[in-house]
Amino acid sequence: MKKKSVPVFFVVAIIIISIVVLVVGNIIDKRTPSKKHASEEDIYKLYRLYDGYTEDGDKISFEGATKAADNQVAILLQNEIVSDRAFIDNGELYVDYEFVKNSLNNRFYWDNNENILIYTTPTDIVKAGVGSQEYYVTKAKKTAEYTIVKVEGSKVYVALDFVKNYSNIEYTLYDSPNRVCITNEWGVEENISTLKKDTKIRLDKSIKSDILYNCKSATEVVVLDKGKTWSEVITEDGFFGYVKTDSLRKQTTKTLQNDYVEPEYTNIQKDFTINMAWHMVTAQASNNQLMDLVTPAKGLNVIAPTWFRLSDNEGNMTSLADANYVTRAHMVGLEVWAVVDDQSADSDNKQIFSYTSKREKIINQLIASAIEYGIDGINVDFEYIAKENADDYIQFLRELSVKCRINGIVLSVDDKVPEASNSYYNIEEQGKTVDYVVMMGYDEHWGVDSGAGSVASLPWVTKGIENMVSKVSSTKVVLAVPFYTRIWEEDASGNVVSCASVDMTTAATTLTNNGITPVWVDNVGQYYGEYPSGDNTVRIWLEDAKSIEEKLKLIGTYGLAGVAEWRIGLENNELWNTIIKYTN
Repeated sequence: MKKKSVPVFFVVAIIIISIVVLVVGNIIDKRTPSKKHASEEDIYKLYRLYDGYTEDGDKISFEGATKAADNQVAILLQNEIVSDRAFIDNGELYVDYEFVKNSLNNRFYWDNNENILIYTTPTDIVKAGVGSQEYYVTKAKKTAEYTIVKVEGSKVYVALDFVKNYSNIEYTLYDSPNRVCITNEWGVEENISTLKKDTKIRLDKSIKSDILYNCKSATEVVVLDKGKTWSEVITEDGFFGYVKTDSLRKQTTKTLQNDYVEPEYTNIQKDFTINMAWHMVTAQASNNQLMDLVTPAKGLNVIAPTWFRLSDNEGNMTSLADANYVTRAHMVGLEVWAVVDDQSADSDNKQIFSYTSKREKIINQLIASAIEYGIDGINVDFEYIAKENADDYIQFLRELSVKCRINGIVLSVDDKVPEASNSYYNIEEQGKTVDYVVMMGYDEHWGVDSGAGSVASLPWVTKGIENMVSKVSSTKVVLAVPFYTRIWEEDASGNVVSCASVDMTTAATTLTNNGITPVWVDNVGQYYGEYPSGDNTVRIWLEDAKSIEEKLKLIGTYGLAGVAEWRIGLENNELWNTIIKYTN
């Protein structure tokens, strides 16, 4: 019997149909959105609530992590997830102090030595201890409805409600997963849209990506990044991910607004151009030099005697204050802004300013002395602040400013020319806190290690002023000029072998005695002269009426508060005729 054969065309047809079915199936599958929802573990990873490891770096399962830390809260700051986490305790939300300081309000200060949280307003110093609901606003005792500060190991946590009392922030707490949405920037515009229909927010830019959240039609979202096909969005309650761009209605903008009223840091501003000279007082007898020094000083209106000095690490000071000095100064129309400095080898700023009790001790002594002697102002001249205690120093200025503001005492602070190396002095915050910021426009070249050069070249001073007024209101900035210069001696290789700081007359006389006529150098703004000394070369950049006048012109150019001079007694008396032209 003859075997039947399957027609070839029939086999081919089956193959073609199978291929078509497979291709169509793939096309349909690719175009069919996934209905799979993101797992709880994936969501926790997205919100940085779980990464597979403990804080000590040990591996941990998702179940173990969520069981051990079910009070953990993700933080979304200004619609962005951050690495920091909050936690809930007894219904109150707590955030890491470092997060508070770096992201929410940098005026909060933690004293790690005495375990005190401090916030300084223009008129009060607010203090809270660990594990307590009680806090103090200056001397008034208050009670919160929650524990304000908690400490776990090396971490310090602050109740977010307490932070909110003194900060321009708003927040809302949500669950599943635990997350808090914080807004701390206002006046900024957000791109807003609403959904045309019920829409699924997905974890990635694909219809195959897992679903994070089902949104109802007309839900308002913030558009973080609008693309041609997919857009990244975030909902009001902090769900963020991707939606098809064509699911969004026309985009609009909304300006974030809040009715919080920022505290006003009032300052004392004089109705005259400041002309302040520092008076170097090294002993009580130096106070008797006042009238001899100020009589030739035409236009001088503030004298700053170096009276107070930190003397140990406990907050004690030495004082050379003299009531008769203040009386005589007032009789000739001078205000007295007494200087407090850190020039003693017996004191260590870190051992002082990192303790609240020691800062208070210094402040109380300064204010008591100002009241006792009739001192008009305090001039802070701390030049040995290290980067690691910069926050402590700023806190000292805040606390001192409160007492000065209450007692009507002018507070000024001396700062080096702003450069990257001293940016930690935080002159921007200083400018908001104190009445005047004095830029010490000298010591561009200071000694053997710096190499020979001008003490205060005009371009260097100008750049310093420009940097200063970019951070501090120009009406608060006082330019300090040098009444001294340096005599440099270099060997044949150009190495500095000696450097001497001298007054104006000595510098000029030195050149004259060696037969040298100095020449004006335009790009430095000073007269310059040099002469041989054996195999070496002596070099001098002079400070005189002309070089000082070039610097004084910056007062008008940048609208500065005035000028200061280091120090009275080193100048030529004729120089005051030049200074008065710019301060009278």
